[in-house]
Amino acid sequence: MAIGALTACSSSGSGGSTDAKTGGDASQSAPAAGKGGAKLPPKEALLASAAVMEKAGSAKLAVKGGEADDDGTVDYVWKDPASFLMTGTEDGKEIKALVVGGQMYVGVTPDMAAVAKGKKWVSLDASDGSAEDGNETASLNAMVQVMNPAIQLAAAAPTATLAGTETVSGQSTTHYRSEMKAEDLVSKMKLDGALKPKVLAEIKKDGDTVVVELWINDKGELVQQSVTGSSPKAGDKPETITYSGLGTVKATPAPAAGEVLKLSDLMQQMQ
Repeated sequence: MAIGALTACSSSGSGGSTDAKTGGDASQSAPAAGKGGAKLPPKEALLASAAVMEKAGSAKLAVKGGEADDDGTVDYVWKDPASFLMTGTEDGKEIKALVVGGQMYVGVTPDMAAVAKGKKWVSLDASDGSAEDGNETASLNAMVQVMNPAIQLAAAAPTATLAGTETVSGQSTTHYRSEMKAEDLVSKMKLDGALKPKVLAEIKKDGDTVVVELWINDKGELVQQSVTGSSPKAGDKPETITYSGLGTVKATPAPAAGEVLKLSDLMQQMQ
């Protein structure tokens, strides 16, 4: 049901890039420089960039690599009303997944069409047994929030170090690296109390610490990021997420009730 493609994003990591040089309006270029044009220290640069990305509120994400070595795109809005629409491939077939209003939907595939009877989405809900013990809900929430650049930057800031300068997506960027405890990353996430331990357990599958690579441009914007655990699974490949179209992506509405079939109902009909 495409859960594998979704959880691959959280288990193998994510990528983004930011530039910390000065330029233009202070609210947009704070990560660039301090007094006299000197660059801000890594911690301050990442915190300033977090504010820039929080203000942007949305972006188009290009995902490359990961467990399945498949590419995908995401229309991601992390400000309210938040939404996360992913289009990718699994076993050579296009799959879609949508998270909106705390609910997850998976697009109906050709294999499901006859049973779905015209409905376009299948809803997954821990309460009806379609996401056993809430583990897949936790996986999804972990993935969605790990991809949130404002969360990633704020969590990475205290332990950030300068890794150099690089050109990413045609932009001059400053490269930072940070290794943090999984607990510190989860503490920055906006999650219900009951979900936090499940998300933490999901992230810790790759180790107790999280290694984050961040590239920031001269406007303080995250251009690309990469996240890996300290103990990645065998066969995992680096995954990068590149951000573009900051502030231009519109929230994806929840599908109409008539377009949705519960996974439990779908499975019952298939049986």
